[in-house]
Amino acid sequence: MKTGKIIITIALGLLFMPAVQLSAQSRSETNLYKKTIRKPSVKAADKFLKKYPSSVYSIRIQQMKDSLLYLDFVEKNVSRIPHEEALRLSGTALDAIGWKKDGVEHILALDGDFTLRILTPSGALEETRTLQPYTMEDAPARPVLAGPMEIVTPFGGQRQLIHFAYRNGDSEYVEALYQPEENLLSQAIFYGTPLPDGRIEGQSPEMMEGVIQTAEIAWLAGRFRENESLVALSHEDYLTDTAIQWWRKKNPKAETTATKLSFGALDPESSLVASFRKATKEKGKSVNAAQFDLRGYTVIVTQNRKTGDFALIWCEPVCRNRKTDKYLDTIYFESDGTTLDLIYYKGRTTHKIKISLPSQALRHLK
Repeated sequence: MKTGKIIITIALGLLFMPAVQLSAQSRSETNLYKKTIRKPSVKAADKFLKKYPSSVYSIRIQQMKDSLLYLDFVEKNVSRIPHEEALRLSGTALDAIGWKKDGVEHILALDGDFTLRILTPSGALEETRTLQPYTMEDAPARPVLAGPMEIVTPFGGQRQLIHFAYRNGDSEYVEALYQPEENLLSQAIFYGTPLPDGRIEGQSPEMMEGVIQTAEIAWLAGRFRENESLVALSHEDYLTDTAIQWWRKKNPKAETTATKLSFGALDPESSLVASFRKATKEKGKSVNAAQFDLRGYTVIVTQNRKTGDFALIWCEPVCRNRKTDKYLDTIYFESDGTTLDLIYYKGRTTHKIKISLPSQALRHLK
């Protein structure tokens, strides 16, 4: 809608509002009111409100002033550059959006390396900024936008921010708010295990209880709760996934050339411990051990019978095809009660791993 048409609409709307009892108003007050709505302006509204602050007309005049201020803001700060035009002028950018500030049009173009280019409406480069992707990985996948960039006003008023979301591979989803004037990027991440249907089962540091958040981060984290493609982990599974990730990071060559292991202490509230309690146990000299599959991994968990402490001593991906791949079939303690044997099968061949629980030593036997 053109600005002139909007002003006319406001004026007509005010003119045809239900009449009030004019007899209680002075002639000068009524005349100034009529003059103000015939030629609406912020200056005229301020003049009336200053002269007649308690007038019956003051509410209408204030509404007119607010509408005019909003129109002025829109005219100065709402871009008229279509998304398709911004994207065309930005070249190879992931996405681009029109941005207008103080009456001047710009284009914000986000590139694949998270460089933000600020362009003129004709596509000429004005400025380059570097944004930092949010990731939990040491070597993250290249960000891919999960939706178009958009201008939002999540906190009311006239504060406009750029919103966008992206994925780092299959296991991380990030919501972001960018403030161009301050060059400030606020982000919240949801990360975990990718599911076959494309969803992510995991957690977000920004959603944890007791975390102090800015208004921007709280708004972004709130979007995670509304996103059906994100499945929040239970506390028990979160503890399990954390323990498994720790073990895998500490023992990267356990299945091949490692000669020593690092066992991981387990929180009694983890689902690893809950599954251990239900599993068949092997009894050693001072511990009980159990082998089972959980959350995509074949694990061995032990419990010290004296202290009650639980430990994750072995962890490997679940075998997907027992007809062609090696898989862990059984475990048992040797006569010393401290050496645990792991028996593997692959077709008709067998393989054995020995783990010394006291020394955490590891041996691969053919």
